Amino acid sequence: MRFTRDSLNGIKYYCFVVSLIIIIGCQSTVQKPKPDSVSHSTPLVVTQAKSSNEEIETIKKELQFQTSKIKEIEQKLNTYQTKIIDQSSVIDKNDVNNNELLKLKHELKLILDKFQTESIEQNYLDNLNKIQKKIQILEDRTFFTDSLYFEIVTDMVMIENKISSLLLSFKEMNDLSMNKITKVIPKITDEEYTAKYIESLSYYQNAEWEKSLNGFNYLIQVDNNHDLADNCQYWIGEVYYALSDYRRSIREFKKVLSFPGTNKADDSQFKLGLCYMNLSQTDKAIQEFNKLMEYYPNSEYYKRAQNYLQQY
Repeated sequence: MRFTRDSLNGIKYYCFVVSLIIIIGCQSTVQKPKPDSVSHSTPLVVTQAKSSNEEIETIKKELQFQTSKIKEIEQKLNTYQTKIIDQSSVIDKNDVNNNELLKLKHELKLILDKFQTESIEQNYLDNLNKIQKKIQILEDRTFFTDSLYFEIVTDMVMIENKISSLLLSFKEMNDLSMNKITKVIPKITDEEYTAKYIESLSYYQNAEWEKSLNGFNYLIQVDNNHDLADNCQYWIGEVYYALSDYRRSIREFKKVLSFPGTNKADDSQFKLGLCYMNLSQTDKAIQEFNKLMEYYPNSEYYKRAQNYLQQY
């Protein structure tokens, strides 16, 4: 309980009033001599006077005692007041300290909350980084798989085309052996032309590219109007295609289309699309495949061209 100066002064006043009432009460107990007592004897008066004096002395002593008690109480009250004031200052100081402590606690709580929030955000960031790394790894694997798949498809296309070319060369050799041409050529005979053509085709099948090119070029120079001249021109394009010289191969396949009534038109048209595809010129490859499907709907390459177009 905290005492103020006003409450202490009130306590002092209360003690003074109580002391005053005690003193007045003591004085009222003293008996005064009656008027008719004068007629009594002198010893009685003396005795009563002595008694009154003794009572007065007793009252004085009592009053002095009460006065000392009041002073003692006042001193104690002053002492208590001093202690109360000191204690009040300590309490006030403690209140200040408590306020500072509460403030520090609040700041500490804010710091802890912020740290916890930052820790949660950091965990989220770490998890996101891990997920992004996993996605990157998966994308790399997918890219590698796609690249590998594309390489396999390219190799399969090359093998398929080589097989088709070989089958076509065998077919032509077989047709020539069964249906010999008897047309007379001024420089060489038809039999010699056919024999040279078969020889050059054999060189192609054995991957003897230079000998094959020399033989086909010789036959075109000898007679470019021969029935096998357009075939010679076609196989020149096939040789350059096998050598992966796709640009030169395009030029040679286009020459085939200049021969009137050639039976190698759809073959050359299909090969033009493959050449552009190998050169990664997708737009031109699509154009050539579309030409094949438009101009040669009955071609054996129609389905294959359609499948390539579906890949794009």
